[in-house]
Amino acid sequence: MSDWPEDATVQRFSDATSSEGVMVFAEMVDGHLLNVGRELMGPGREMADHLGVTLSAILIHHSVGDAPQDLISLGADKVIVVEDARLEHYTTLPYARALSDYLTNVHRPEILLMGATTTGRDLAPRVASRVDAGVTADCTKLSVGPFYHRKTKSVTTHMLEAHRPSFGESKLACIMSNPEQLWAPAMATARPGIFVAPASDSSRTGDVEAFSPDWQDGDFSVEVMDVRRGGGERVDLGHCKIVVAGGIPCGQTGFREIHDLVDALKAQGLDAEWGASRAAVDAGHAPSTRQIGQTGQSIRPPVYIAVAISGAPQHTAGMKDSERIVAVNTDESCTMVQSADAAIIGDYREVVPQLTEKVKSGFTFGL
Repeated sequence: MSDWPEDATVQRFSDATSSEGVMVFAEMVDGHLLNVGRELMGPGREMADHLGVTLSAILIHHSVGDAPQDLISLGADKVIVVEDARLEHYTTLPYARALSDYLTNVHRPEILLMGATTTGRDLAPRVASRVDAGVTADCTKLSVGPFYHRKTKSVTTHMLEAHRPSFGESKLACIMSNPEQLWAPAMATARPGIFVAPASDSSRTGDVEAFSPDWQDGDFSVEVMDVRRGGGERVDLGHCKIVVAGGIPCGQTGFREIHDLVDALKAQGLDAEWGASRAAVDAGHAPSTRQIGQTGQSIRPPVYIAVAISGAPQHTAGMKDSERIVAVNTDESCTMVQSADAAIIGDYREVVPQLTEKVKSGFTFGL
């Protein structure tokens, strides 16, 4: 049984927009494929299978190396390659030209996925403007479903459902195409770490297609003279074995207990780092680069230790897939304690120093 009236007009999104397929923009930096491109192959493959279409990936760089075969191993049926010596460093105009030219002149997919990186956030709206599409940014869930428009009594099936937090992260909005003026591709960006990269299958085969954009005067008017990275406090928490995160109460002592525990774990040879909830960041107790949650980093470490964090939906969305969750809190009824694998009820100022001493004695949370 469908959820719409029998007299509703039904059309498929791809039929209405003369588009077909799912595409992933796989970002490269310094000759290396970024993890977010690998991660997006997961939902991309799932949606392509659901729609019964092909999954393609597009690479834009000065030298792609083995990246095409990597993407095919992760589920791509075809990889489009745009190579040019002038594409070593990202600049907006040539990348926008390359991607929009392909979408306009060669193939227009139903869905285009991009990483919500610095590059993706700059490139996605530029491309959308050129191909008369729209973008849903910072998505946490991607799926395909039908949409019933009550006013026109029309149903558009096989549309992209892009879910993202809204209203101060208190709600999860589902955004779909304009049912009265459909456009393609339906575009969405997702932050690194939101999705899990599929298992690589080296036996998979696929096509690699070279594409040469119609470069225009001015596309390369910006020249990158020098690139300097570092100097900031950015830490990739996604690769740590243990992450100790503190909530706003930890600011009373400047996160001292959190830092001491992390230092003790590192002294035991463990890859450990510290993070913070959004409330702690907003209060100025930790930098935004350490924030965990929908508006921060999404991680899934073997061990996640939540100290004085209640478990708001915005935060749990960024760490709920951790293999083992340990909660330290005075409130035994809070969400974090209730959902944790192990919980210690007590004041963090007393509990965390005791954990630190145990770690110094050799305790490593089972790792």
